[in-house]
Amino acid sequence: MTNYYFLASLLPALRIGEASELPFRELDKLLTTNITGKDYEAVKVVKRYYDVENVRSYWLGEEISPYGNLDHTELEEAFVTGDGLPAYVYDFLDRFDKEEDRLHHFPSLISSYFNEELPGACGFLYRYLLFEREWRLVTTAFRAKSLGRDVGQELQYEDFSDDLVAQILAQKDAKAWQLPERFDTLLEILETNYNNPMLLHRALCEWRFEKLYTFAEVDFFSINRILRYLTRLMIVEQWLEQNKETGLAVVDTIVKEAS
Repeated sequence: MTNYYFLASLLPALRIGEASELPFRELDKLLTTNITGKDYEAVKVVKRYYDVENVRSYWLGEEISPYGNLDHTELEEAFVTGDGLPAYVYDFLDRFDKEEDRLHHFPSLISSYFNEELPGACGFLYRYLLFEREWRLVTTAFRAKSLGRDVGQELQYEDFSDDLVAQILAQKDAKAWQLPERFDTLLEILETNYNNPMLLHRALCEWRFEKLYTFAEVDFFSINRILRYLTRLMIVEQWLEQNKETGLAVVDTIVKEAS
């Protein structure tokens, strides 16, 4: 495993509510020239989630997230050339010709992202992807129950044999869930803040920020630490951006993507 002594010495402390001295864009530039191509592939996997998210933003004419691998022009070119996005994105586009159908079935594309990227991941990247998938599933199910919707329908694109999905579906009609202990804090956050999207967004950011730090089997100079720093930096910036117009819709967007 390559040690990144120079990069490790450059990373300032991160705190929720404070802008980093090293913004995401600047860190990403450093990574492109200071880590191996193999390790940067792991960075691209993290950013690829936002590429997938940006596919829908592009269709809706919304602002493109800055955390993806492709900017607006590159994303547009990827649609035209059929190159630049993962194969599962193009498979989705081939399966659904109409934009209306693509938007309706978009949650299946988010599901494909996790299903396709998780098997090849290892170390921190694997734990990060699994964590991001799972808390979105729980949040999606919580939202469905709160709105009186069919949880099974909301999770229709997921693997029903998956342990967490199976646990959620087995309790879809229960008044209270009995989920693994690791979700206790998440459920408390959802129950306390669900009616206030701004507070919920902040609370989720803070919880994720702290939770990722506990994925601590990372050598100080390794790519695992770089990835942990990168993902927590994005959360810091997202917390600071939450008072934009997207703030009120951010949680609804997250659970629509996960369902």
